[in-house]
Amino acid sequence: MNLKETLEMLNKLVTENRDLIKNEESTKQFLILPLLKGLGYDTYSPQEVTPEFTADFHKKNEKVDYAISINGEPKIFLEAKSINNHITKSAPQLSRYFSTFPSVRLGILTNGIEYHFFTDLNNANIMDSKPFFIFNLTNFNDDDFNHLIKFSKNLYDYESIKSLAESMIYSQSFKSVIKEIFENPSDDFIKFVIKERFNFKVTQQFINTARPLVQKCLQEALAEVITEKFDVPLQTPVLQESAVSIEEKQEEKRLYYSMEDLASLGTYEEFEGVKVVLPNTESYKALLKIPTELYSVEKGNPLSDFFISSVLTQGSTIVGYLIGQYYNNQEDTRLYTVKSNEIAHFLNENPVVAQSGFINARLGYRSNKITGEKSYFLKSCLPNLAFKDVPNLVSKVNNIDSFFESIQ
Repeated sequence: MNLKETLEMLNKLVTENRDLIKNEESTKQFLILPLLKGLGYDTYSPQEVTPEFTADFHKKNEKVDYAISINGEPKIFLEAKSINNHITKSAPQLSRYFSTFPSVRLGILTNGIEYHFFTDLNNANIMDSKPFFIFNLTNFNDDDFNHLIKFSKNLYDYESIKSLAESMIYSQSFKSVIKEIFENPSDDFIKFVIKERFNFKVTQQFINTARPLVQKCLQEALAEVITEKFDVPLQTPVLQESAVSIEEKQEEKRLYYSMEDLASLGTYEEFEGVKVVLPNTESYKALLKIPTELYSVEKGNPLSDFFISSVLTQGSTIVGYLIGQYYNNQEDTRLYTVKSNEIAHFLNENPVVAQSGFINARLGYRSNKITGEKSYFLKSCLPNLAFKDVPNLVSKVNNIDSFFESIQ
């Protein structure tokens, strides 16, 4: 029985017979030992899974419920509780066991349902006060399963476990900080954002004034990042997707493109240090895979004369576009410079674009529920193909204002 089958069996056991598992011993017998077996440990070998393991503990007659050995050396200590015991995040008794054996770098505290995994990231051989991973037998996802399998006998490697622990601990801390910034940006963060783009003295009064705007920009920036990377629209309490972007759910099936497909999308020329792409209309017709009558501003329109010729970035942020226009039967090209936050202005000056759309892009917008203001965005019109995946379409610039001034 593999690990997945073991977990299915234990879930069924808990659902149907939980009332019959009344104490610590029955928890060990029916839940803990079967899981250890599912992880590949020989629960019938006292040399590999040693019950009531005795060592030079600080308190006499104190024993660890199970010591799990790999290659004849204890590597994991497991402390068991009854299924009816609530597991707290601290484990002082397990910590005492942990400090006595230098070869043991992993501690597990469990009631048969929840498994709390501890290691010694802060100080060697001193168990951390908080677990780096909690696995719930009755409520886990694919990521949890993939983490759990790393503790199996055949895959156990402390350096890998340590890397997992570091990534999980740090990611939890980082996400906590990011959430705090997102919900209530600190004065230091607001000052940092201002200083990144402007060179003037930032007063406390200005910080207080800018706070609502920074919060709004954080929400909009997150929405734009998600919109750029995924085909499904983002809905937040502040931002509401338009019907245009809701239609972007159209094809959830995976579409893949060959190298020949990608190479056929267009040719490019060097222009003032960036690449300017001239899209191949016929290739977009073939790869868009929708009837001509469904071509639109929202889905892409290979029959249009307008196209995204270059996506300009600073770091990983899109800051502007070179928008091209074919004329004279595609013999000649005209270029327009457009900042990423000035798409609406471009549409107002060129209303034909709002009617015809782009050969290689979809135009969408988000509406602010409070102000009704529309924020426009552009995406590749080909499903599951971002701008960054289109050969030569993305170019980096040091400063968008300076670049636009240099080519005008």
